Amino acid sequence: MDRLNKISIVLALTGTILVFLSSSAVRLCAQEGFGDAPSSEESEPNTDPDGPDWRTRIEWQLRRLESRNNSLQKRYDRLSKQYNLLQKQGSDGVFGIVPNNPDGKGIPNGVQFRPIFTFLQEDGDSSAGDDPIEAKSAETKQKSISDELDSQEDENKEEVPITVEPLRRPRRQSGLGGAGQVIEEAPRQSMESYVDMLGTYQRNMRPPRVPATVSFREGLEIRSADDFITFEFHNLTQADGRLFSNTGDALHDNFVIPRQRWYIQGQVTPYAYYYTVINRGYGPLDILDSWVDLNFAPRYKENFQLRVGRMKTPYSYEYIKISESDLIAPERSLFIGNFAGNRQIGAMMHGQLFERQMEYFVGAFNGPRRSFQDYNNSKDIYTFLNFKPFLHSGIDWLEQLNISGSYNAGDEHNPLQPTFLTTANDQSPSANVENVSPIFLEFNNGAFENGMRMQWGGDVAYYYKSFTMVAGYQGGFQQYSFSNQTLPVTKNFLLGTDAFVGFASTQRTTVPLEGWSLALTYFITGEEITRRVYLLEPKRPFGFYNGRLNPGAIELFSRVSNLQLGNQIFTNNLANPALWSNNATAVDTGINWYLNNYVRIYLDWQHAMFGSPVFLGTNHFTKHENLYWIRTQVFF
Repeated sequence: MDRLNKISIVLALTGTILVFLSSSAVRLCAQEGFGDAPSSEESEPNTDPDGPDWRTRIEWQLRRLESRNNSLQKRYDRLSKQYNLLQKQGSDGVFGIVPNNPDGKGIPNGVQFRPIFTFLQEDGDSSAGDDPIEAKSAETKQKSISDELDSQEDENKEEVPITVEPLRRPRRQSGLGGAGQVIEEAPRQSMESYVDMLGTYQRNMRPPRVPATVSFREGLEIRSADDFITFEFHNLTQADGRLFSNTGDALHDNFVIPRQRWYIQGQVTPYAYYYTVINRGYGPLDILDSWVDLNFAPRYKENFQLRVGRMKTPYSYEYIKISESDLIAPERSLFIGNFAGNRQIGAMMHGQLFERQMEYFVGAFNGPRRSFQDYNNSKDIYTFLNFKPFLHSGIDWLEQLNISGSYNAGDEHNPLQPTFLTTANDQSPSANVENVSPIFLEFNNGAFENGMRMQWGGDVAYYYKSFTMVAGYQGGFQQYSFSNQTLPVTKNFLLGTDAFVGFASTQRTTVPLEGWSLALTYFITGEEITRRVYLLEPKRPFGFYNGRLNPGAIELFSRVSNLQLGNQIFTNNLANPALWSNNATAVDTGINWYLNNYVRIYLDWQHAMFGSPVFLGTNHFTKHENLYWIRTQVFF
């Protein structure tokens, strides 16, 4: 009997404990948002009849929490090991020194501080900005520690993504206004983190709210904590003073603003990157660029992206790889400044292959230069390939040799662009350019592009320490027609407000085009670059400090360029040989003075020579023109 009483007491106590535990579990589930009880943060309960039951959701949530706990434990173990490794550096004179600097960051030929918390970066979060080969030189101890940290990669595969301050990110592969190529990879598991934050699907769901950081480097940057969304703002201001030794109507000494640009760019999910540029130059306010880069596998973003919108067409190294803020002389060489494909609407594939030894651009575009629309059904094909054959050779003085080729072709039926050829300006459609740049050829009214256009070119760009050489040859032809009838009004055709009908002319004039250029630069203050992108931070930025006046960076440059059109340009009323020349050569010599990373002053003397005298007013012609040029630039 006593035994039965003991058994009954034990069963009663067990039942009481089970009831208490069950009620506690129900209360816990309600507090944590499990089961049918909605959490305080839910906008509405899950009423989906086809959704999982509450037990399944509890199981999912518990598994997710367990996975996070394991990831945090691994992360803690990894950080502990790395902390111990870093403590071994306590006897070093300077922490994390990288002695060489081939890309113009920090102090060339001096020391470059490695970010203290570099080990916090995920593999997929590393920017594609700086070539690993370009930054390969590091002290032996630093390299051994990095190798030991890399050996732990397998342990990090399941980790929760870690936020890295944008200021510590390396520079991108291409700058603003150049190719615009952004191959900064998304952090590992960023999509998984985003989906995890969303939670169980509900009707009318909204994206999750995440904190963001604001920082300033080359420009103002706002970046969400998970790197899912980014927003960047940049500014380019250029102000010129131009004095001419031969003036006349309409060429006069002038103060001008050739470019005032605002850049807005960023990432919207790891699969899309947007880029917009608003410009005010000699003409009205203009949407210069507006495109989106799409990639369908962020892991392979460096190898392939699809760009759609209005963008620079990929023709010649000088045009696609060097932006307007990083030019050698104040403006581009003669052929590129007058006959490059400029900006058009289209679609383009681009990427880098073979460990960045080859870069490619292939696209289809409307055809008319500086256009927002096409005037026929034909589209132009553009291709550009750039090779660095010695990038991984280990031969230091050959690593930054670029060899590139480009080609484009299409059938045109559209207004002239440009309508006049200049020595000191790009393809602005504004008549105001005639006041600030020498003109050596102007097309007659009634001429228009009608027929085949084909262009090809080859370029060599070489960077070694403080020395730079950029050389190129361009050739091709374009077909024109002339009509004695009044052409449709086209002054606003860039904005798409006037249609161009043209005339079905059977008389076409094929005009050969040819040009070449050679530019050399050297930093006498010792700075080094491997490409002209966000150009450099001077070794000693301008200002009075450390007891002396510091000069900034000083770059000497000289460039000669030539453009020649066939004599056919003077047939069929395309241009007047009594007023203009079909051959021009311009020599630019001067100094680029970088006060700091954001302020630059160009001092240039341009001497232009023409094949025959060009018009400068009644009874006023010249075969030579001298331009004394000062430009102040602020870019951030």
